[in-house]
Amino acid sequence: MNGSVNAYIKAANVINEAVWYSGTDALKEGEAVCYNTDYGTATVATASRGNRVERPSTSNNMAFAGVCARSYKAQSGGQRIEIYVPGSKGVKVALGVNTVIDTGLLSFCVSGKYDVGVSGGDGDDGGRFYTGKYVGRGSAVPRQTVAAAVLEASMTGAWSLAADGITLTVSSTTDISAGDTVVLLGGADDGTDTVVPGKYEVSSITSPTVLVLTASAQAVAAGGTSALTCTGYCYTGNPTCIADLLTGDESGGAEFVSPPNTGGAAVMSYMVGGWSYICGGVTVGSAVANGPLAESTIFGFKKGFGGLGTLTTHGATINPATNGYQFDHATALDLITIDAADEVIVLEWNGIWVTRGFSGATEE
Repeated sequence: MNGSVNAYIKAANVINEAVWYSGTDALKEGEAVCYNTDYGTATVATASRGNRVERPSTSNNMAFAGVCARSYKAQSGGQRIEIYVPGSKGVKVALGVNTVIDTGLLSFCVSGKYDVGVSGGDGDDGGRFYTGKYVGRGSAVPRQTVAAAVLEASMTGAWSLAADGITLTVSSTTDISAGDTVVLLGGADDGTDTVVPGKYEVSSITSPTVLVLTASAQAVAAGGTSALTCTGYCYTGNPTCIADLLTGDESGGAEFVSPPNTGGAAVMSYMVGGWSYICGGVTVGSAVANGPLAESTIFGFKKGFGGLGTLTTHGATINPATNGYQFDHATALDLITIDAADEVIVLEWNGIWVTRGFSGATEE
């Protein structure tokens, strides 16, 4: 195959596909989409599973399709879109983090969930690219420095959402204006009030540290009584950088999960494959927030976890369905605990889960 640019030398070197987007919302240039591989009836041979796409989620994160070639307006019945697929070079990807040319890795993010992973947020937050950990399909190498893609962020859970669900206290509103976008990735769940992940528009700025959203970002089970810590970032327009879309095995993308304040057994839900960022800034008061790690069927399959902020009193735990091996390849791996920023662990399936690397995380 000839991979040269059959165009003006300043053009990106792209591989494109025309696909059907089944969602009804608008898409931004550079946002990721994944194939709808379970479309229709499972027992029926439905070839369109290879050309139907949807926003990234925990159910399709192992089927990355590509990035939107341009922005598309919302359409009530879905629409045909053009995407750039893995192997494309110098194409725009939508950012949720600042970038430095030729440095690090970017991976798409799936739509957030809340209420112990049972409920989906507004659903249109999936698709932007954040710091990645695994190479392969769904990851990209930045080929442009973008120093101000993000106007303001707290990835440690230091923002605070008031009980009204719309008043958000951040570090600084200096660079933020009405009409900008706040992406909430996760936050506290005190059993009554819960931060709902999603994209929210800024309505107004009321002080150097306080802004107001146009719509509530809080799921209220019984009254809306508590301010909630949360993790997220803010941007204006649609910040992008050019990047090379990697090929190879599926990277699995990245998800953001939040432990409930009370902790408990099987209250954490971790997606299959990819990287699970565990949001912090929460006091997990009663017991560890435990989540099962299902077994794989594919040798060499990878799964990673990393802490974003401090979890006070108790941490979040990962519990393999069957004991694996710790990093020493001799001691049984029954439980993994993460309770602080930058604590990470990388696992690989070899008939059982085996630790391939860790820093700060506790193996038991």
